[in-house]
Amino acid sequence: MTTVAALTCGISWAQTSVSLYGLVDAGVTYTNRIDTPTQKGGLVQFTSGSSQGSRWGLKGSEDLGAGFEAIFTLENGFDVGTGALGQGRLEFGRQAFVGVSSNWGALTLGRQYDFIGDIFPAFAVASNTPAGLLAWSLPAYAAGGYTLDNRVWGDQVNNAVKYQSPSIAGFSFGGMVGFGNVAGSMGTNSSNNFVISYDNGPLSAALAYMSIHNAAPASNSGEFAVGAAYMVGKARLFGMVSDVHLSSGSRPRATTYEAGLAYQVFPALSLAGGAHYQHRNNGVGSANQLTLSGDYLLSKRTDVYWVSPRAFDLQVH
Repeated sequence: MTTVAALTCGISWAQTSVSLYGLVDAGVTYTNRIDTPTQKGGLVQFTSGSSQGSRWGLKGSEDLGAGFEAIFTLENGFDVGTGALGQGRLEFGRQAFVGVSSNWGALTLGRQYDFIGDIFPAFAVASNTPAGLLAWSLPAYAAGGYTLDNRVWGDQVNNAVKYQSPSIAGFSFGGMVGFGNVAGSMGTNSSNNFVISYDNGPLSAALAYMSIHNAAPASNSGEFAVGAAYMVGKARLFGMVSDVHLSSGSRPRATTYEAGLAYQVFPALSLAGGAHYQHRNNGVGSANQLTLSGDYLLSKRTDVYWVSPRAFDLQVH
């Protein structure tokens, strides 16, 4: 017996509002020292998507009446240096979903970001400065196979059903289930994500939980994240804590703390900085990074930026 619940949204230029959008980010990065098995030294390289991943996409909506809208998003990521598709060479690897929204909230189905990726960049150094990947990359617990990253950028979850509530007095909540699509097992390759958030006036904050089955071989992962930001005049104070752990073996765990300040000097220029500290269990040691940046708007859509991250490890014996 097969039961099917489905939603389709066809693109009709006469009836549907469709937007084409995109972003291209490219630059040159200097790293003062990189060690490999065969050599070590400085590196100057072309980088694609240093601050934000290059992308293009389509999003649209259609009025269904009675306050309901059909919505969809298709978003492709690519490497501007080579033209290659991103996200494992998927055509719409960043996002691909369809859904319905109304005053009761939004229900969407497809490949989607989890709520940590949706909300928590607002509290992270990487997105409150133009540092982007240069600030995402340090808090990466390589000894844990990179499954213990602080994951502020979020995961694209396949086969996901996601609900986001409307805002009520600044509060909202959401839940998402990623189906593993494995016969005979609801849990295999599945994921669950929940969030409660507040955004009203100068204060915003959020608390989230994410679990991923089979995130690593024979191991599940779990993450708690909490973050907040506060506006004081032209200054934005922000910070968050993320705790990620694996269920198997020695139960690897990484807890990342980050905080910073962004200041709008004048409409075209902003200065920002922040610090990371990551604690790792099992004697792996701790990691730290200090990030300073400046961002200048040449127009509403084009900017140039400078970022200076300094990273170092504190080994525990």
